[in-house]
Amino acid sequence: MSKQIDDIPLARRRVIATELLLKGESISEVSRKARLSLPTVSKYKDLIERGGPEGLARLRIHGNIPRLDDASQSWLVSAIKHSPGLHGYPGPTWTIGQLRELIFRRFGVQFSASHVGYLVRGYGLAYRLTYPTSENPPRATAQKSHNDVYAERRKIAAKMLMDGESADRVAKALNISERTIARYRSMVVADGVDAVERLRSSRDATLGPEALEWLRAALERSPMAHGYESELWKNGDVQRLIKERFGVYHSSGHVRTLVGKLGLEHRMRPPKQRTEKKRLTINDGTLAWVAATLKESPRVHGIDADHWTNGRLRAVLHRRVGVDYSRGYIWEIATRAGVADLLTKRRS
Repeated sequence: MSKQIDDIPLARRRVIATELLLKGESISEVSRKARLSLPTVSKYKDLIERGGPEGLARLRIHGNIPRLDDASQSWLVSAIKHSPGLHGYPGPTWTIGQLRELIFRRFGVQFSASHVGYLVRGYGLAYRLTYPTSENPPRATAQKSHNDVYAERRKIAAKMLMDGESADRVAKALNISERTIARYRSMVVADGVDAVERLRSSRDATLGPEALEWLRAALERSPMAHGYESELWKNGDVQRLIKERFGVYHSSGHVRTLVGKLGLEHRMRPPKQRTEKKRLTINDGTLAWVAATLKESPRVHGIDADHWTNGRLRAVLHRRVGVDYSRGYIWEIATRAGVADLLTKRRS
């Protein structure tokens, strides 16, 4: 049925959502049946309450603001719930500006500040926002703050590796490339956590205007001109080129940022698409089980608590299907099952 709904044009799904909302169905139920995100259905409900069905009918099908699909929204919700430090930003809570930059970095979508605020409020996560006292902090202070964040991320990564976490999980949790995490692992094995903590942030070493101009010219030419056997540039080859020419090491993530600022993404080989085979285990039967489970007490499943949280559902789902899903995907599963509100409304 979900595949049939997904094939229906947005205009028709909007009509379906309107009919369900007028019948008094919950936002989560409408989201599941019409295959629309929770914030979208929440917006539709608000429009209907303020202007009736006609208010929703006047809404443009293709507005100026691009949409994030459900998987992207799931990732964003998980990011907002966690510390900005995991993504390289200072402070315990997020600013609108930081989230705008994060969305652009991750999805290539430029949202206005007001739309980002609307998204965060729609997710019920306004408590995760803060507002800076100064829009233009001193450059030296901002640089020091960023360096402190990078140092803290390295420290967390080292401790996770010491605790036996896999490189793949550490990389995903901290938004650091797997190659960098592999380097940290070898350092931890050889000299312990202190070896990683002593590293200085590579952001201190930057390329000047002349170096950037040389790099631009190099990337516009074929990698074969520099001894690399490919038609398009690989991220690792650009790393080595910078290291050999300027003696500066940049992480894989920073190289991608640098190439993007030069406007030369088209000269780079696209990254391999990851396949998530474990997601195939979530079928209609499992979704029905999740919906029924969240309507029961966690104590029925051996959890000493009165309410469900993301982590508790993650634990019981792991026991049932044997897969350790990410927190972001757990939220997506609950959304597809139509019971995400049972996870979020009691979160502090």
